[in-house]
Amino acid sequence: MTTAEDDGPTILVALSNPRTERALVTLAGALAEHESGRVLATHVVTVPDQTALEKAAENRAALDESSEELLAAATADAEAFDTPIETRTILSHRGIEEVFDAARTTDADAVVMGYGGARFAGGRVEGSLDELARDLPCDFLVLDGERLDLADVLVPTAGGPSSDLSAEVARALREVLDVHVSLLYVTDPGDEEVGREFLSDWAESHGLDDATLRVETGDVEETIGRLGEAYDLVIVGATERGLLSRIVRGSLAFDAIETLDTPVLLSERPSSRSLWERLLG
Repeated sequence: MTTAEDDGPTILVALSNPRTERALVTLAGALAEHESGRVLATHVVTVPDQTALEKAAENRAALDESSEELLAAATADAEAFDTPIETRTILSHRGIEEVFDAARTTDADAVVMGYGGARFAGGRVEGSLDELARDLPCDFLVLDGERLDLADVLVPTAGGPSSDLSAEVARALREVLDVHVSLLYVTDPGDEEVGREFLSDWAESHGLDDATLRVETGDVEETIGRLGEAYDLVIVGATERGLLSRIVRGSLAFDAIETLDTPVLLSERPSSRSLWERLLG
């Protein structure tokens, strides 16, 4: 989430459900305050394909009232953070495509959204979904959970760009909300010492050298699912591109993690440059 020195990042929080609004604004607010940025709270009202936008607009008063309530709650919750917040409502057929467009047009540095909201894509997006989700406009953070009461968070890592993003989130939560951070590395039996050395180096290089370090052996997914129950939040970085695509299709690709009662924050960082950018030099 890097920006120019004189301009902090824009954290776009995509809201769709009053039950998840506070948790998402908490994450966005902590990130924005930590980086001296701003929160852009966006309510995308998804209209079914068979309903013309003009027809939906006839009920605009009711839609606006509902949206205003949601965005007013977001504004109130953002007051807990030292960061400005702006709000907007978008009426659209396109669901998650609209979130991508909003991220691009506002030059957002990160999008924070709920797991349910990531799955509101309609039939029109099906053909282009993989292309969209594999060429992310910015960092994406997807929360599977409705409430956050944060004291201890667990960050599993094996390295990589999305784990770097997980570390940035963990640092923000630690420094803004005084959350304790634990790091986890899962390795094969007999490689524990190598794992401890990796995790210690990774923690130091990511500004988390005061975190609790845990090195475990066994299956990665099962271990995260088992240990995650003891924490208030588990932050999991994508191990390959396309995590968002799987989420929209209804699969976290982590069965043990999906059954966790603990909220899970899934992070995915885009490739450094898209194919189009590379072609243009």
